[in-house]
Amino acid sequence: MTADSGPNPLACTEGVALPRGSSDLMPPAYRLRRALTSGLLATFESWGYEPVATPAIEYFDVLARGLSEDDRRGSVRFIAAGSGELVSLRADVTPQIVRMMAQRWGGELASDVVHRFSYAADVLRQPQTPRQQAEGHQVGVELVGDDHPAADAEMVALAEAALRGAGLSEFRLDLAHTGLVRGLLDTLHASAAERAELRALLARKDRGGVLHALGAARASTPIGIALGGLCDLFGPVGEVLPRARQVLAGVGVDAELQQLEAVLQQLGRMDQGRADADSLRSRLTIDLGEARGYDYYSGMRLRGWAPGVPDPVVRGGRYDGLPGRYGVPRPATGFAIDLHALERGLTEQGRGTASIEVTPGHLVVVADGEPEARAQAHALACEARTQGRRAWVQPGVTMARARTLAEAAGADRITFVDERGTTEWARGPQGWERGRETP
Repeated sequence: MTADSGPNPLACTEGVALPRGSSDLMPPAYRLRRALTSGLLATFESWGYEPVATPAIEYFDVLARGLSEDDRRGSVRFIAAGSGELVSLRADVTPQIVRMMAQRWGGELASDVVHRFSYAADVLRQPQTPRQQAEGHQVGVELVGDDHPAADAEMVALAEAALRGAGLSEFRLDLAHTGLVRGLLDTLHASAAERAELRALLARKDRGGVLHALGAARASTPIGIALGGLCDLFGPVGEVLPRARQVLAGVGVDAELQQLEAVLQQLGRMDQGRADADSLRSRLTIDLGEARGYDYYSGMRLRGWAPGVPDPVVRGGRYDGLPGRYGVPRPATGFAIDLHALERGLTEQGRGTASIEVTPGHLVVVADGEPEARAQAHALACEARTQGRRAWVQPGVTMARARTLAEAAGADRITFVDERGTTEWARGPQGWERGRETP
C-alpha cells in the first residue's frame, strides 16, 4: 500500500489497544522527550552528578528490600525461564543504585567520600487506579553520604534549576518532613489500620475526618490537636513556619521541625544574590501534613507541582534508612523528575512539542522504481546529510503529496527524481518555489 492509498486498516481493528497505563510517543513527542532527557542529564552533570544506568530486571527479593509497600505490591514479577527464580521489572531506580553501591563499596566506589549519581530510566508498575501509568519515565539524582541540611537544600536547588532549565516557567516546590507525621503517630500508639486511615485523611487535608478518626478522647489531647492542625499547615514558608512552631510545640517533634528549618536556612543562603523575581524561595511552599512516602522517606520530603498537571513533576526526599538494608549504612537523599508530568506542564505553558527545533530536512522523491533512479536518490540524500541536514528518500508519491509530507516532517527542500532528471524545490515565505532542474 502506498502513502496515497488511504488509512491504515489496523486503525479499525479490534484488540490492538495498548495495556492500561502505557502509551506511544510519535516523532514530535519523542523529540521533546529526548531533548528533555539530555538537557536534564547535562544539568545534573554540571552539578557533579555522574551518570549511571541500572538493569531493567532484578531479583525480586533484592529489589524489594528498598521498595515501599505500595511498590512491592505493584511490581511486575515473573519466574525466569531456565533458573526458576523470581525476578521483577524495575519499579524504582533508587534501590538499584544503592544495590550497585553495595556491590562496589570500597572498590570502584570509595567509602570516604560523598557520591553523586544521575540516571534516566523507565520504571514499570502495575496500575492500581485507572489514572495511573504502568510505565514511568524518570530522570533523577541520588546523593549518598551526606546528612547535612545543605545536602537536602542542594536537592531543592537542583530540582529548581533543572525545571527552569527544561523550560518550565511556572511551578512550585513543596517541602515537608515525614518525621512529623511519623513522630505524632508513634506517640499516639496508633494501629497500622489507624495510621493508614489518618495518613489518607491528612493527604486530603480533612481536619474534621482526622479528629473524627481519633475519637473524642484522643482528639482533645495535645497529640490529637497537633495532628488535626497539620491539615492547615500548608502554604508559603513565611506564613506556615510561625504557626507550625505554635501548633507543634511540646508534642515531641521539635527536632524534625528544626531539621526542616535548617534546610530552609541553607536555601536562603544559596538564594542570596538572585533577583527577587527569579528567587528560589519564591517558588517554595510547605505542606507539613504531607504523609505520602511514609514508609520510604526518613526526613525532608520534596514534591514539585506545575499548574494544570495533576501529578507531581518532582518526587524525592531523604531516605537514610534505605542504604542500610543493602549493607551500606549511609545517609542519602535524592529526587526524580517525572518526564510525562513535565511534558504536560510544558504543554500547559505553551512550550510543548512545538518549541523543539528540528534540523532542516531534505526530502528526495523518486518517481521511477528503476535501480539507477533509486541509487541517484540515495546519493542526493547522502550529499544533503554531509551538509548537516536530515535527508531521506520517499518513493512513489506525487509532487503534491511530497509537499504535504515534507511540511509535516519539517523539511524545506524537495528534490524530485524521475526519468527526465532532477528538479529542486524550496519552501519559502510564499510557499514552495521551483528551482534548478538537472537532466
